[in-house]
Amino acid sequence: MRKFLLLLAVMSLILITASCQKPEEVTLSKYFQAMKIKDTQTLAAMATDPVAIEFKDWKLIKTEEPVIEDALLPQLVKQLDEAKAKRMEQIQLIQEKKDLSDTLKTQISDSRSSRQKAELKKQLDETDTAVITETEVFKKMQSDYNQLKNLVDYEKKLTTLSIGGITEHQDLYTGKTSTVNAQINITTAAGDKEYIVVLKRYDLVNPVTNHNFSSRYLVLKFYPKQ
Repeated sequence: MRKFLLLLAVMSLILITASCQKPEEVTLSKYFQAMKIKDTQTLAAMATDPVAIEFKDWKLIKTEEPVIEDALLPQLVKQLDEAKAKRMEQIQLIQEKKDLSDTLKTQISDSRSSRQKAELKKQLDETDTAVITETEVFKKMQSDYNQLKNLVDYEKKLTTLSIGGITEHQDLYTGKTSTVNAQINITTAAGDKEYIVVLKRYDLVNPVTNHNFSSRYLVLKFYPKQ
């Protein structure tokens, strides 16, 4: 009976301790548990770029107040759609100028008038120059589009990690993000070293159903303290 009561007291203490932890502290505890047993699958589900450190012990030194911001994904997806539309318009513009260039070349070939050929040649030079100029504009558009798409894909990845694997219609969800900087100390065979861990959580809601998604902090960055 005494053993049972002792076990019950220990379990109650563990539950009380866990309940007193902040959400970011819970994530850190689970992250280091997974790191300790080399559970790469769990680490990959909790971090954008999992780290592997052979450690003896770790300790949380402090956490900063969360930075609360609007979730970026809906606005980013809107910007991506706009960039895609402008990109298609630019492709059409370039094609129209190329078609005009081909038409002018045919007219020059068919013309019997030197004066007319000279005028057509001038138009052709201007059109070909415009093709080159608009192509450079398109290259810049394409570069900006690719960067924006990469950012959208990255935000989708973070959202998936934070709200438990939900991958569809993420851009429809609205809400806030919380970013926390944590300072920790890791003890290894070489001694103690401090690290900064950046954690982020997505608190999102489906505006159609008003469903609030369960979320957790994910490990965004993990680097030595300078």
